[in-house]
Amino acid sequence: MAAYEKMSKEELIKKLRELEDENTALKNRQNELESLLYEYSEIVKRQFESFDSFIKDIGTKRMIDPLTRVYSREHIYKLINYYHQKAFEENFEYSLITVKALSFGESKELEKEHTLILIGKVLREAVRVPLDSIGRYNENTFIVLLTEITREDAIKVKERIAKLLELKIPELKFEIKLASYPSDSTNLEELIDMVKD
Repeated sequence: MAAYEKMSKEELIKKLRELEDENTALKNRQNELESLLYEYSEIVKRQFESFDSFIKDIGTKRMIDPLTRVYSREHIYKLINYYHQKAFEENFEYSLITVKALSFGESKELEKEHTLILIGKVLREAVRVPLDSIGRYNENTFIVLLTEITREDAIKVKERIAKLLELKIPELKFEIKLASYPSDSTNLEELIDMVKD
């Protein structure tokens, strides 16, 4: 207090303004921190909701495609969404690969089903189960989630999948696409658009 008594009126006014500015800056910082805490709690809340939804489906028909025994479209999307959030928060890479059967030749329905089952088996053989996940996107397209992988390694997995499909199902004509986070996009919808047919 003695230090302030020795100050002139102008010095006191200047000091008061400095303290008011400091007080305003601290209030702004407090508001920023509260905003960040709110955002963080919303992200955590969404993660728990996503995880609860994921757990709820374990062991149900909604989780597994009955024909190919890979994840259903609904379930693989939940996994992709979960890993996208995790990759964003923990700063790691992942990739998506789609395999689309373009032509089954002159195959009958039963042979088509057999070919789809074989594609599912080849994909399970080509990736790192349980680190990676495989799902059936639609009638003739599969989607693969490669977790914690660089784009360069994902390209190698894509090439391995293509070689195995050519070797094990030579009559199959197929298309294979790859998109990687974050090198191709940081937006999940854009990544899915890059690989879907």
